[in-house]
Amino acid sequence: MKRLLFLALPALLWAESYEEILGRIDSSLAMKSATQMQMAAREMAESAKGKNLPTLDADFTASWLKDTPTATFHIGPTPTKAPMGKKRNFDGALTLKYPLFTGFAITAAIDKAAWQHRQASLKVLDLKRNLYLNATKLIAAIDATDHRLEALKKAKKATDDALKKAQGLYDNGLLPPADLYNIQAKSYEIEAEVTDTASQRSQLLNTLSRIANYPIESVTFHDRSTMMDKEAIEKEALSDREDIRALKAALKVHDEEIRLAKSRYYPTVGTAAALKRMGDTPALNGNDIMNADETYIGASLSWNLFNGFSDHHRIEAARYQKLSAATSLADYKNRVKTELDNAFLQLAALKSRLLSAKMEEKAKEAYYKLTEGRFENQLASADELSRSIADLAAARAKVAALKSQIFNQKAAIILMSGLENFEREYMGSSKKR
Repeated sequence: MKRLLFLALPALLWAESYEEILGRIDSSLAMKSATQMQMAAREMAESAKGKNLPTLDADFTASWLKDTPTATFHIGPTPTKAPMGKKRNFDGALTLKYPLFTGFAITAAIDKAAWQHRQASLKVLDLKRNLYLNATKLIAAIDATDHRLEALKKAKKATDDALKKAQGLYDNGLLPPADLYNIQAKSYEIEAEVTDTASQRSQLLNTLSRIANYPIESVTFHDRSTMMDKEAIEKEALSDREDIRALKAALKVHDEEIRLAKSRYYPTVGTAAALKRMGDTPALNGNDIMNADETYIGASLSWNLFNGFSDHHRIEAARYQKLSAATSLADYKNRVKTELDNAFLQLAALKSRLLSAKMEEKAKEAYYKLTEGRFENQLASADELSRSIADLAAARAKVAALKSQIFNQKAAIILMSGLENFEREYMGSSKKR
């Protein structure tokens, strides 16, 4: 039994602090995966910028015609055919192209990719915020199991002491066998509760270790005296929280989608210049008929005048998509505000329950001491003593659990205001719990 308790309650010297665990989450597999997606979005944004630069292409083609190209000349009574090329032809060109105007399509595509990169970056931060939330909940639950184990340990010791006294009374014929067996049964019951609680603790640690991608054997944390200004927290959450900023970035992406759709209403203008040669050999020295040098410079203009109203409908679709995103953002903000309101109400309820639980703990402790004395004087039964021991253990565990829940609730509220606020206000100086 002592060995089990030793394994279930390792020394704080080996415990991972709250800040250390969150630091490990920063390099977890989930964060690495999200960061890699962010890097992909960054590269796509850089790739989009290339559309605004000239392109340089090198081409080399070879072809063999079935017949020699000829031209017919009507000179005199009989038409005359003359060769105009060779069956074997080689062409080589180095072409430079640059889009002068695309109806703002290129700039819209570049800006869209930049906002998508911004959105991906904010999603990484929001993932970290949610991982912090999950880790905080697990740490609080582990702390509660630690204190429950501690309360059970004290209850086991009290039960063992009572069992020794009961055994003495029984040996002197002053206690019936049923009362002795009752205390023995309570001792086994507490031992089973210790085993079950230790198992729950191990499961919670396994889950926390998976999130952090690091084996964690024990945890400890410090409660903060952070100011919980509800109005300030709600204001910061609605303006600066990472998920809300990501949704705002999504609106910018939709703006660029509209610009892209409108670009179809404009003409596209481009220029091109090429160093080009041809010939009937790979040396590109001509074919004794046509000039070898076909170098050119040119410009092009293309303007779609009608395409069945598809451009109009594409613009309208983009506008409705933005309207939908804006409506979703407004609804999301309302949900965040509601969640924060409920979180503050829950925090107030937890504080009230903690005050009540502390008073209950004092009452249970006084009743246990009274019952213990009465039992020694044979004024209370073994069943009463066992119940008083169990009730005191439950009251102590309840107080510890509520303290852990309050720690979790405070951290959750600050995290609900945004990761930046949490790191600024909550990860700094702390006060021993």
